[in-house]
Amino acid sequence: MTVDRTHRRPRRVWLCLGAFAATAAIVAALLVAKVPARANDLLLIYVGADDCAPCRAWQSGEGAEFRKSAEFDRIFYREVKSPRLRDVLNDEHWPDDIRAWRSRLKRSDGVPLWLIVSGNDVVAQRHGAAAWRASVMPTLRSHLR
Repeated sequence: MTVDRTHRRPRRVWLCLGAFAATAAIVAALLVAKVPARANDLLLIYVGADDCAPCRAWQSGEGAEFRKSAEFDRIFYREVKSPRLRDVLNDEHWPDDIRAWRSRLKRSDGVPLWLIVSGNDVVAQRHGAAAWRASVMPTLRSHLR
């Protein structure tokens, strides 16, 4: 009686491929589990200038604290910074992917300025040093719940 070994090899190959696929799925699940979910694709855009004292104060104070916070890990964050306040709306300071949001700003708007974008809607637009504590952070936190 002869044993047909041709049927054994494909079965072994399928078993190995199945084990490999299962291992890959587990590794992928573990990697994804370590990445914090972003709440509703929430985007925070900061607009400031290097020659703006309140902007520098926010960047090194509350802004630095925020960038270390758990909330920061759950949102998308972009900065628009200009060397001079008068040039803050110029194209070269606005990345292409967020340039459309610039149309919401007026030359009379002050900086530091924040836009909170959820989906395609601006849910908050505030400027001035006091606005961060009074309005921007509370709005962010309410959207992160």
